[in-house]
Amino acid sequence: MQKLRDLLGLPILETETGIQIGEVREVVLDIEMASVIGIMIAGESWFTESQGIFFHDLFSLGRDAVTVRSRKAVSGIISSEGTCYLHDLLSKQIFTETGLNLGVLVDVLFETATGEIKAYQVSDGIITDLIYGRMLMPLPQVQVVGEDKLIVPETMAKLIHPEPQDQ
Repeated sequence: MQKLRDLLGLPILETETGIQIGEVREVVLDIEMASVIGIMIAGESWFTESQGIFFHDLFSLGRDAVTVRSRKAVSGIISSEGTCYLHDLLSKQIFTETGLNLGVLVDVLFETATGEIKAYQVSDGIITDLIYGRMLMPLPQVQVVGEDKLIVPETMAKLIHPEPQDQ
């Protein structure tokens, strides 16, 4: 699994020519479908401001770069109703439906091969993070994404666990 935040700022390279066509500005998600829809491009020209690449058109999501076979993969705005941006999720407080605060959402983990969202990385504060590490919470099947809060089922409190240290 890879963290979505690690994609932000990566160069986007065209494998046919080796040319960098931009950088990853944002990641578009469909939380209800638990999947990555695509990426938005930050480029050198104003034409790429609202353009993106659908996940299925990406060739590879590497550690140091994102690759596409051809610039033809770049399309118009790829967000629609039901989608959200990664930045809209990050830093939201996570509460259970009974009012228990589980922490703050700091990242989203996904499968690079399929784009399937698997888990949330949760912080309970800098001191706790340093002593115990961050926590992982499997993606809830039902959740409410509010303006500054995320509401999840009570059962998620039992499923949250320490993040393995090898990541």
